[in-house]
Amino acid sequence: MPITIQAQFDSAVVEAHKDVFTRSYLEGKSTIIEFDMRKRDYQKEFGTTISWSRKSYRVDVHEFSTFHSPILYRFLVAQGYYSDEKGKRIDFTPKIAEVSTHQHMSKSVIRLSCFLAVICGVSLRNMATIFRFLFEIPATKSTIKRWIDEVGEHLPCEEEILKKLKDIKEPTQCHIDAYYPMGTSRCVMVIKDDFDRILITHETDSENCVEAKKFLKKMKGCGIKVTAAFSDYSKSFTEAIKEVFPGARFQADHFHTAKNVWKHLKKALLEYRKDLKGTGEKEKNQEMIDVASKLWKLRWSLLKKPSNLSVEEKSAIEALEKSDSFIAGFRSILRQIVNLFDHSSTELQAEIKLKNLKSEIDQTESSHLAKIGKFFDDHWHEAMQYLKKRGLGKYRRSSNSESGMRILRRLEKNHDGIRSEVTRKNYIKIYQMIKYLSLDVTDFLDPATSVQNGSEIESIQM
Repeated sequence: MPITIQAQFDSAVVEAHKDVFTRSYLEGKSTIIEFDMRKRDYQKEFGTTISWSRKSYRVDVHEFSTFHSPILYRFLVAQGYYSDEKGKRIDFTPKIAEVSTHQHMSKSVIRLSCFLAVICGVSLRNMATIFRFLFEIPATKSTIKRWIDEVGEHLPCEEEILKKLKDIKEPTQCHIDAYYPMGTSRCVMVIKDDFDRILITHETDSENCVEAKKFLKKMKGCGIKVTAAFSDYSKSFTEAIKEVFPGARFQADHFHTAKNVWKHLKKALLEYRKDLKGTGEKEKNQEMIDVASKLWKLRWSLLKKPSNLSVEEKSAIEALEKSDSFIAGFRSILRQIVNLFDHSSTELQAEIKLKNLKSEIDQTESSHLAKIGKFFDDHWHEAMQYLKKRGLGKYRRSSNSESGMRILRRLEKNHDGIRSEVTRKNYIKIYQMIKYLSLDVTDFLDPATSVQNGSEIESIQM
């Protein structure tokens, strides 16, 4: 014989409607928690007698359930009216707090959906599966996308959010980069600041100087004063930064410096291995073929910094250096590059180390290694700016401009691509509101706060 146990159930919705709670009961497989909105003391609120229309209706709202059965909040609602001082009839509809009557979900469901999708990067399809089978909430991928879009559309515009971020912490640095999202040929530019915050994004047809200037001027128009700028070696960005922020110091993002150097090292190593294998097979020299085979197995270890090698990798590479002069020279060049960046405290020291590096590169007669020297000749000033200007030293390893794109790439990978500019902006706004401003995005679903002038940010408690 089944035993019924009664227990108190608390939630934000129940707490907000304790005065109108009527009963709870089972209906089919669902637990119904019922509220009658007509029981609220509106006479005290409006200061006059309230009348209700005969026709009433009910609103069912889904909630996360810790019970064996799913939870439904059932609100009994009717149109109310009263007469003002002049005898004019005023109609009103009882306001239901902590729920979205449009989506028929509690705010906790929508709040968690935004957090999982935007902050955690969980795919909408996986979220729909969790909601449907774990909590028995009827949700599909398109349904959850509509929830997120509705929240994003009610949030302030990106300029107003940027001004709020500026008021909390004034950014002085601009880390700018661009990428081409999956499923589209359009370019998205991203700016992060020195506090590792995404400030603003901009979508355009392609990466070019004109659009970069427009983007930076848009940020400047929000009152951002940039004293230091970081980017890759794209002329579109470097020229735009010099024109819009002429007094800003420019430091090339170290990620892109290392990426360019590592690219040439990798090509030089693979080219040598390919030539060694081809010569060995042609001359039927088994020793050369064996060395080429070892090179292939150790190719990623050979491109590592000495400090990142395991004991086994160090032992294998040392043996290879003794038997092959090119590998010995290659590892020596790599060590000098690491020493150039990691152990140079002044520009003079770095220049002396660069001179020695070029001298050793010339001895290898490798076209790919020679490109490393040319790269430093072309971009030395931007790459080593942190040695010239005080205050930039701690940003020597800065990769903020690149990490701004990684957030968007992660979202796109997990969501099979964000192909709409509107959807992308909604995701960024939700990310900023939760991550940087610590606000509850579901509060903006209330029509009283969903204006687009940014004043609602001030009125919501942080």
